[in-house]
Amino acid sequence: MELLILRQTSIAGRPARVGDVVEVGDRDARLLIANGKAEPAPAVQDPEPTPAPTRTRKPRTRTHGST
Repeated sequence: MELLILRQTSIAGRPARVGDVVEVGDRDARLLIANGKAEPAPAVQDPEPTPAPTRTRKPRTRTHGST
């Protein structure tokens, strides 16, 4: 289960810092949630790709020479 860490803690001997999203077993997840150290991680949705903006150019003006 993926959890969002709310308070710094240690999971299986490794530090988990505030804001980290970690994958843990159900038993550890229940314990961390019950102690207020984590909450279920929000579902991450893939952002829709935005189309690249089309680039428009100003018309070129002549500064020298005849027209």
